[in-house]
Amino acid sequence: MPPGFHIATDDGLISVQVRDEIDLVDLYELAKDVLDDDAYDPALPLVVDLRGMRLTLERDALMPFSRFIMGSFKGRGGSMAVVIDGDMSRKLSAAVYWLACAVGGTEVFDDYDHAMKWLMRKEFVGIEQPTVIQLDEHRNAPNAC
Repeated sequence: MPPGFHIATDDGLISVQVRDEIDLVDLYELAKDVLDDDAYDPALPLVVDLRGMRLTLERDALMPFSRFIMGSFKGRGGSMAVVIDGDMSRKLSAAVYWLACAVGGTEVFDDYDHAMKWLMRKEFVGIEQPTVIQLDEHRNAPNAC
């Protein structure tokens, strides 16, 4: 399955999915495509599903890629959840975790459902509901509900 992304502005979510073999150049291009999309909003929560990803690491490309990710996604506003699986190498898992910490507002999960629940709690619970004003029947004074 080729890597891809979907920006659901109505649902308030950006989702990125990377499966199979990929190198840092293709991963960079995917991230650039997300950022360059007209619908991209840095305030939207982002889920990055890396389950099944096998990354070809080129040592010389890792630091420029890391700088690009930190420069582009750090302080973006919306929370980010990254989902990995147990088949990912320890070295790659450590690199994903390091980048998540460096970007901030990001958590790493090994379960997609847990990642989505965390994003929902983080982004959608706690949104202040508008105060409803009702007039008191006897005094016509406003009462907040």
